[in-house]
Amino acid sequence: MMEKKLAVFDFDHTIVQDNSDVVAINLIDPKKIPPELKKLHKSDGWTLFMQEIFQLLHKYDIKEDKIKSVIVSLEEVEGMGNLIRKLKELNFDVIIISDSNTYFINAWLEANNLSQYVYKVFSNPAYFNESGVLIISMYHLQTTCNLSTKNLCKGQIMEDFIKAQKDKGISYEKIIYCGDGMNDYCPILKLNKTDLACVRKGYKCVELVKKSKDGFDVDETGNCRIVNANLCIWSNGNDIYSLL
Repeated sequence: MMEKKLAVFDFDHTIVQDNSDVVAINLIDPKKIPPELKKLHKSDGWTLFMQEIFQLLHKYDIKEDKIKSVIVSLEEVEGMGNLIRKLKELNFDVIIISDSNTYFINAWLEANNLSQYVYKVFSNPAYFNESGVLIISMYHLQTTCNLSTKNLCKGQIMEDFIKAQKDKGISYEKIIYCGDGMNDYCPILKLNKTDLACVRKGYKCVELVKKSKDGFDVDETGNCRIVNANLCIWSNGNDIYSLL
């Protein structure tokens, strides 16, 4: 069994400063987004909402080159690119698990010369069809994790990846997880005492992790959710690299 280390990253507000979906939405005049569409994500989920947004972008002649331009121009969180490059030198496999989409993430990584440092991207599949519409679909449909959206459970994806790698003869002696949001809490709960949970200062995930560490996060059955991993609260990628 080959022993390595694993680094798992969120994308929006972790590798890049903004939310990539929101940046795409902002290409449309808000007055042209129907009120019923704005409510869609509450009833049918974010992925189906974004598909309708991509249809609107096409309707108003906002083409792939314009969409791609704003995505690849997203500002990197300070030090994150350097961190990802250094992690590969330190025998880490780097993966990204994100509720954005594969088109946005891969386009940004390629434009910022980081594709070769990322082992795999797990996100909602997306591509431009022959008509020029960006088509997105759910990564999977899950009903077992109530900490995650129905289309993407990061904890399940991380565990499935680790198992698949073990079947290939690769074992991870240490895992670091870097994220900021509520949907990053599930995978962090699956980390061990030798692992490192890196949560961004001032964002939702740090509140959840601190609550767990204080023993106050209780699930619907009355059991405490326990974060076993060591904790790093970061403001930029340099903070994480200094700790490593």
